[in-house]
Amino acid sequence: MIRRRQFIVDKKFQFKTTFSVITIVSLLTLLVIIAIASTIAYNNDKMHGIIQTEDQIFQALTAISSQQAKDPSYKTTVANMSRDHVNNFNIADRITQNNWLLIIALLIFIVIQGMVLYIMMILKTHRISGPIYVMSNYIKEMLNGKFPHPRPLRKKDELVDFYALFTELVDTLSKREIKKK
Repeated sequence: MIRRRQFIVDKKFQFKTTFSVITIVSLLTLLVIIAIASTIAYNNDKMHGIIQTEDQIFQALTAISSQQAKDPSYKTTVANMSRDHVNNFNIADRITQNNWLLIIALLIFIVIQGMVLYIMMILKTHRISGPIYVMSNYIKEMLNGKFPHPRPLRKKDELVDFYALFTELVDTLSKREIKKK
């Protein structure tokens, strides 16, 4: 058996199918990347704020250690630092939780994307398989000596040009058979 080297045999159909799937996958992936990038930028901004605040706390603690505990602003400064410190850890915890939610959402999105692509490709290939199935049945009838009366394809079926050529063949063979008799 000779091995076929030409992979693109029906340019219109093959390119249309390929590029429609690639476009959908690319657009969905782009949406995911935009969501991830936005979340990361937001989280980085929050983390930068935490780092700056913690640095200020460290600087204040250094300065306080040299102050006298008798200073009236000492208790207020310690209370503010304690509040900021707890707030920063709460923000860091929320960012961590949001990152986990983002990862879970990404995994769910990928699963849904896979299911959508699966359904889309099944529907797309059905529009190819349907006409082939119909033509196969007509060929079986012709092999049994009958000439079928081909029906039109469904609205969204593929292989329209090939099917038209096939029905022309059936009509031509049918007319030849009638002339013989």
